[in-house]
Amino acid sequence: MSEATAWLELAKQERAAHRRAWGTIPQQQAQPKKPYKPKGTYNPERLALIKEMISEGFSNTMIAEELGVTDSSIRYWRNKYNLR
Repeated sequence: MSEATAWLELAKQERAAHRRAWGTIPQQQAQPKKPYKPKGTYNPERLALIKEMISEGFSNTMIAEELGVTDSSIRYWRNKYNLR
């Protein structure tokens, strides 16, 4: 038996001992993907609500707290839809 073959056999024995001690990792079952639901102003009702709140004088922070998003998201939507 050559030295390389001996090392391969030793590695094989080590892997077998490791599997006996720790078991094998079960294959993870594929989780069904959740449908993409954007939280932003892709919803026309939410866009109308944002427009209404802006016209009433709400700040970005107040709108964000009301809708449960960050104020940077509101700033982005205002710039994207040119809502001043």
